[in-house]
This record gives sequence, structure tokens and C-alpha cells, in this order.
Amino acid sequence: MNSLLTGVVLMASLAPGALPPKALLYLPVLQEQIVQGWPGAPMPETMAGQIEQETCITMTHSSCWNPRAEIKTDREYGFGFVQITVTKQFNNFEGVKKLDAKLQSWKWQDRFDPARQLRAAVVLDRTGFAKCSFAATDADRMAFMYAAHNGGLGGVMQDRQLTRGKGADPNRWFGQVEKYSFKAKIKVKGYGKSFFEINREYVRNIMLVRSAKYRPFFCKKTLDRSIGS
Repeated sequence: MNSLLTGVVLMASLAPGALPPKALLYLPVLQEQIVQGWPGAPMPETMAGQIEQETCITMTHSSCWNPRAEIKTDREYGFGFVQITVTKQFNNFEGVKKLDAKLQSWKWQDRFDPARQLRAAVVLDRTGFAKCSFAATDADRMAFMYAAHNGGLGGVMQDRQLTRGKGADPNRWFGQVEKYSFKAKIKVKGYGKSFFEINREYVRNIMLVRSAKYRPFFCKKTLDRSIGS
């Protein structure tokens, strides 16, 4: 049995009815991309939680775990599992292609390819994690990484300085840096929330709300069986 089919069978047996329907199709692909692109990733289930956060308005919405999910606002265009973003100021699609040899030939017209999207998701998270080596623990480091993915690393570093000025720990996220920010707290047109709310909810939802149900799929035993080692 190939690894993709094995992963689907394992996932169905681990958590029947608990996951978005399309997750059963794409979780094995995410798993393989993690094994190939970031085999030492801590808390890999949070990357599945990230996809859910980015695409699932509800667990049954058509965009949930859908590589064709898109967001279009006056400010930005984002697509895919982790909403790779293009604005007038920056182009993350072109940026991620420079980070991994397997993505260099990825063309815009093929941007909805699920395997390349998931490869890009892993590469972006791996790169972000490397830039957050200041964090006190792996969990904090993942939290900082997700905050940076959503709101920019520069914003994270500014918020750490603000946190330090408040006498809190700039190397810990939960209950520390997450409480303090220079991000605007006024609701943004088209989003219904402030950039501060969006950023903090992004991290909290991924790590504390959405990821736990994916954890059995990323335990070592399941990984070994799925990859065939």
C-alpha cells in the first residue's frame, strides 16, 4: 500500500468523523512533506492546525483544507492551504520559491498544486522557526513563528521589546509577549477585527484550539508506518 493510501486509512481509524473531510485526503501529503522538508519539526500537528486556521471558516465549508481556498481584499491576495500572500509591497509566492530547490520551477498558473503548496507551507514554517531561536521553549518558538507568519517577524521583535519594557519575559509567548503589542487595535475594513486580535487569535487558535485532534497522526509510530520505515 502506498504512503498516501496508508495515511488515509490510518487517519480514518485514528479519528473517525473528527476531522474536516478534505483533511483525510491531504494530511498524508503534509506528513510526507514534513518528513522530507523538516524531519525534526517539533509539534508537527500544529502545521495541520495552521491549515485549518487559514482555510476553515467552518469544518464543512468548501474552502476547508482546500488548495483552491483564496482570500481577496483591497489589501492583499492569498491562496492555498496557508494563504500564500501577494500584495503591492511583497510577493510571498516568489519569496518561498527561493527558499527550496523543489519549488524553484513552481509557476503561478500551477499555484493550486496541493503538494507544492504543502511543501511551501513546511518551508515557510521551518524558515520562520529558525529565526525565532531566542524563544525559551519549542512551544514558545512555534508560537513566535506563527505570530511572525501572520504579522511579520519585525512586528514580533518590536513586541518583544515592548514586553521587556513592561517587565515581562520577551522569550515567552503565552501570557507574556502575546499581551503586549504595537499592532493596531482598531477593526480593519474587510476583516471585522483589529490586526492585534487577528494576530493573537491566529497563534492561540492554531496551538491551543485546532491542533490537538491531529496529534495522533503525527506521533512517531504513525509516521513510521505511513512512510514505510
